[in-house]
Amino acid sequence: MRAAVVNRFGGPEAVEVVETERPEPGPRQVRIKVAAAALNPADAGVRAG
Repeated sequence: MRAAVVNRFGGPEAVEVVETERPEPGPRQVRIKVAAAALNPADAGVRAG
């Protein structure tokens, strides 16, 4: 699966799209398919440090 990750502070270049293993749900958990996601200004502030 693809995931957007931020491993360091910085500008838009700090966001990377990577391939990762699909997580398996544990007991009494479910896995859902996400069709779309968004970022808000608070997310950008956290990324900037």
